[in-house]
Amino acid sequence: MSIDTLLIMRHAKSSWNHEGLSDHERPLNKRGIRAARAIGGVLRAKGEIPGTIWSSDSQRTRETVDGLGFDLSGADVGYLPNFYHAPANKTLYVCEERGEPSQGPLMLVGHNPGWEDLFYHFAGMSRRIPTGACAIFKRTRAQKNWLNSESWRLAELLLPRDLER
Repeated sequence: MSIDTLLIMRHAKSSWNHEGLSDHERPLNKRGIRAARAIGGVLRAKGEIPGTIWSSDSQRTRETVDGLGFDLSGADVGYLPNFYHAPANKTLYVCEERGEPSQGPLMLVGHNPGWEDLFYHFAGMSRRIPTGACAIFKRTRAQKNWLNSESWRLAELLLPRDLER
């Protein structure tokens, strides 16, 4: 069985108001919490609730995943140290090592600049990916390698600022 939906999400807006915390430990700010909730609501309405989530293990990515508001009790959720500030090629390598998940949609949650490059890999276009943005890709060729850019087409790019209106 192959996954038919790929969700690439950059962590929501984080706080810089916590002196003494490392970059890895920074939590979301209020805007980030609202953005994660809004993106989660849109994904739920579209029926795009992840069956598998591979995320950076940073505090802000964990809080982004939690903030989406999904019931993840049956999902395969992995917080991966190798996704923390990973470039796209490293992310693709980690995904290849893990293998195509059996539960979809697959959601990847991480950081820029790697996530903008990952978006470019799958979409074939350069685009600024702000915090909290989530790209929805649909599978076009199940017989091809699941990480091949030709296997996917961009269906939609959800931007938190568009949902706050």
